[in-house]
Amino acid sequence: MVTLAEVARHAGVSASTVSYVLSGKRSISAPTEDRVEQSIRELGYHPNAGARALASSRSDIIALMVPLRTGMYVPVMMEIAVAVATTARTHGYDVLLLTGEEGPGAVRRIEGSALADAMILMDVELHDERLPLIRETDRPAVLIGLPVDPTGLTCVDLDFVAAGAQCVEHLSGLGHREIAVIGEAPAVSAATARARH
Repeated sequence: MVTLAEVARHAGVSASTVSYVLSGKRSISAPTEDRVEQSIRELGYHPNAGARALASSRSDIIALMVPLRTGMYVPVMMEIAVAVATTARTHGYDVLLLTGEEGPGAVRRIEGSALADAMILMDVELHDERLPLIRETDRPAVLIGLPVDPTGLTCVDLDFVAAGAQCVEHLSGLGHREIAVIGEAPAVSAATARARH
């Protein structure tokens, strides 16, 4: 494994200069910064995540809580998880996968250990038992799903009402008068029904 000292020797600078280039804490001349970045690329240097987390109080990890229970349509859940992981990587973050069944305990663990910088909670229920903990923390969180009271929370969800209306309008426009809804699991139908009321 390549060390920061080896990058410094390769670039002809001090180890502190390499550290400043990596952290951005001090202004470094453009030619020196270019030389350090070139050495990092050539040597394949990757900063030690633990050391970086200690120095910056950041882990560069996002915790993703995925539901893994019977009745869930797993391919859709995995598509979302893969999209989160792929996008996180493009922004320099890694993803820590947790199961939804861990519930509030997982939220407490993440909060208490500072293991992740932020959390994404999938499969949020109307009266989700994780929400009081999310409301108490300063750690950023995004919910996939819509609770009864989303006040002060960042939530993303499908617009079930608009999707249902567009389906019915389309089929009605084709002259159909009897329409059936076939779903993957009762939980999906229940969520759609809740969203309509």
